[in-house]
Amino acid sequence: MATPSDAATIIWSTELELAPLIAMVRNRDYFAGARFHVLRGACEHLAHVRDCVRTRARVAARRGRRLATAAAWTEEAEIYLLRFGELRSAHGRIPRLIFWDLLGCYRVSKVASLMMPQVKRLCEEGGRIVRRSKLPQPMEISTGFASRDRTLRAAIERVRTIQPNGIVAIWGRAGLGKTYLLKLVEEYFSRDDTFDLVLRIASPRDSSVAKVQSEIAKKLMLANCDGMQHRARIFDFLKERNFLLLLDCVWQRLDLEEVGIPSLDLVGSCYNRRVVFTACSSHVCDQMNVEVENRIEVHCLDHTESWEIFKQNADLDYLGHKHVYLPRNISAELLGSPLELVTIGKAMHNKKDAIYWQNALHYLTESCLRDTQWSGSEEATFFRLKLAYDSLTGILKDCFKLCSLWPEGHIFNQRKLVDFWIGSGLIQGDDIEASYNEGFSHITTLQEFCLLEPAEDGEAVQMQSTIRDFALWVVHSQGEDKNKWRIQTKENWGLAEQVLLVGLKITELPRIPSNQKTLEVLILQHNYLEDGSFGNFPSLLSLQYLDLSFNKLSNIPVEICMQVNLRYLNLSNNRIKTVPVELGCLTRLRHLHLRNNPNLVIPNGILPKLQNLEVLDVCSFNLLQCSSYEAPINELVRMDKLQSLGITVRSETSFQGISKTTLPIRSLSIVIYNHEDGYETHVSSENSCINPERQTNLFELGIYTRQKTIVLDSIHSMWNVQHVEKAYLHGYFVDRIICQKLHTGDIFAKLRRLDIVRCSRLNHISWIIHLPLLEDLLLFSCSTLHQIIATAQDGVVKTNQEKENPSVNNTFPSLKRMTLIEAGALVRICSPFFSFPSLECLQISACPLLNKLPFLTVPSKLKCIRGENEWWDGLEWEDQDLEPSLELYFHGLSAEDQLSELYLFNSLEVEWASIFTP
Repeated sequence: MATPSDAATIIWSTELELAPLIAMVRNRDYFAGARFHVLRGACEHLAHVRDCVRTRARVAARRGRRLATAAAWTEEAEIYLLRFGELRSAHGRIPRLIFWDLLGCYRVSKVASLMMPQVKRLCEEGGRIVRRSKLPQPMEISTGFASRDRTLRAAIERVRTIQPNGIVAIWGRAGLGKTYLLKLVEEYFSRDDTFDLVLRIASPRDSSVAKVQSEIAKKLMLANCDGMQHRARIFDFLKERNFLLLLDCVWQRLDLEEVGIPSLDLVGSCYNRRVVFTACSSHVCDQMNVEVENRIEVHCLDHTESWEIFKQNADLDYLGHKHVYLPRNISAELLGSPLELVTIGKAMHNKKDAIYWQNALHYLTESCLRDTQWSGSEEATFFRLKLAYDSLTGILKDCFKLCSLWPEGHIFNQRKLVDFWIGSGLIQGDDIEASYNEGFSHITTLQEFCLLEPAEDGEAVQMQSTIRDFALWVVHSQGEDKNKWRIQTKENWGLAEQVLLVGLKITELPRIPSNQKTLEVLILQHNYLEDGSFGNFPSLLSLQYLDLSFNKLSNIPVEICMQVNLRYLNLSNNRIKTVPVELGCLTRLRHLHLRNNPNLVIPNGILPKLQNLEVLDVCSFNLLQCSSYEAPINELVRMDKLQSLGITVRSETSFQGISKTTLPIRSLSIVIYNHEDGYETHVSSENSCINPERQTNLFELGIYTRQKTIVLDSIHSMWNVQHVEKAYLHGYFVDRIICQKLHTGDIFAKLRRLDIVRCSRLNHISWIIHLPLLEDLLLFSCSTLHQIIATAQDGVVKTNQEKENPSVNNTFPSLKRMTLIEAGALVRICSPFFSFPSLECLQISACPLLNKLPFLTVPSKLKCIRGENEWWDGLEWEDQDLEPSLELYFHGLSAEDQLSELYLFNSLEVEWASIFTP
């Protein structure tokens, strides 16, 4: 039996053994809390990193880009944060001072120990994703005018805090700069993480659901579809995204649900969805159910701001102080409208005679514009703008009015716009080159007067919506004759003078009255018209301009040949096989375009009957099927009024024959399909056969060959390609394109566009480095192309000039756009030591081995890099700091619809790629 002392000893020893355990029970946090609290801090940091990754992913998604591994990382982080939430609940359930709950404490501690390394790993990986995907820098909001800055800030604040229906309206009379403010809102939120997608489109005047759907689908690069399909595709694309839709110029109620816009009800929604539109009337705000507090009215500029704008544009240095009251008073009469202040200011620029200013002031003050009830109306704006219009010359007025024939928001390629003016008879120079120069000069003048403005790409031009409405007002005799021009309307054309229906997919013509005696211009391009569509097409003695390009005609309907007063006929890009002899009846025809009809046959004897032809284009750049038609030289030389000729040449005999003529060839398609086993493509002729008076100012050149080598020197010796601006090279067997004697900069001194297509055996094209004006480079389906610019170590064949001067110019001085499609073997563009001072857009598709970009720094003018997300994710970076900088410019192409090639072709206006269009 134990003694009391033994019992005391046992009790004492037991207390010593149990003391730590008792302490642990009494202080539960000591056992499980330390590890739990460390894990809690790590998980709080993980939640912060997760939010940062989500923000980066949203900004990337706005540009069609998904961050590599972001989705998988976020999913795994959510799992561990959920587990921590369960662990926190278990930790909270552990009772205090319960001796026998040691097992619960142990479990919490054990789980915390196991989770901690994984949470730490996720924090590190998420940090790398955040660092690699740098956010755009915040935008400085400033228009330069205090009143406009206040309006802009108000619009941005409304977008951020709007309740409850998600619609904001910016409204005010025409000419106050609503579109400009909308563009600034777009720019601000494009550099902000609030929305996954920021989309701005121009709303048509009729607010047609179908047209709005078409514009949205085009911007989102959705596949071609119609009606309910369009609606469903748009809805599916937007339903799980935070988006900001900006609609410019809404004229009447637009059913957003019918368009396919998901619900904007913000109550209980987990998405940020906003619509902002501009309108000229508060009545539209009522129709769109915009809350009063979400309507932002754009007011006129105050006198000080108005004077500053007018003074900057009018240049008043030469007027003198005693006449300064005249421009001040004119500025005051323009009622604070930026559009009128700029346009009329430009019109008054360099007007040195004070009488001119006095007359302008008298026009503004003594007319009904002084009526305060009318002075703010749209028509009053037009009357004031007429002051600028009246200062134009007669030809410039007509050129300006013709621009308004095209739909609202139309983007004009400058050369095509000049073609339109020339074909309409507004410009008639001594030769075609002089006509183009005059046309480009007119574009410059209209831009100086702010009647045309640069499009977003900086090269094309467009008409501001109010300016276009003003031009139509002038056309319609100041609003008195609304039926003179019919634009995108299929109804009875009545007594219309000019009609334009472009891209409406029409298969038959609207009814044309038999007594139609005023129709002069009819433009029906990009439709589905066939031969039978013209069965009821009457003879219109007034019709002078007819454009049926990009339709589905297989023959020229005889009804077209009955339009005996036609001066311009465009049937390019159809499927025309035969030309009826009745075409010879169009003796007044000056322009005949039959380009890209590869099966075309023109019977002998028809062309000589068209003795007034100034422009004839029968060449073809169709890459699937080159033209087999060669226009007979003996007939062409008898057409002594020709100023521009586009033809296809297929034989050595034709080369020799053309060499002896002075034909004004501007577009030349050379097809060398004979002698397949030959080695070199020498398109040449004996110098003794070349007419010394021949001046070949070629504008575009296409070479199609089955031979192995294209020698550029021989082409230059015969054709003098120094004036060529577009060149297309196509050859399945071509493995070399070389210059043997001359420098490529001497051969193609003015080349701006180069397309190399389906040269399946080509290894590199290093010679392009010497093209000083090259702006667009497109490589398509060159399957063995290993690199664009090779180095001396790669065995490049050098020209004699390069051998004498070993230094290489490592700069593409003018290159703006580079597009590489289906180059399966391409591993390198060029050395990273090359520079691209003018590069704006790099486009890559189906180039799986290209895993490095040729940049050491971000090109100063870079605007975008387009490509598949998988390609971007696989890029390797020698400088890891460069990746996040370039990430800001990357736009992912849609993999869902396989639209990458078609999208890239369309973005460059590739004419030969129209064969790929559905």
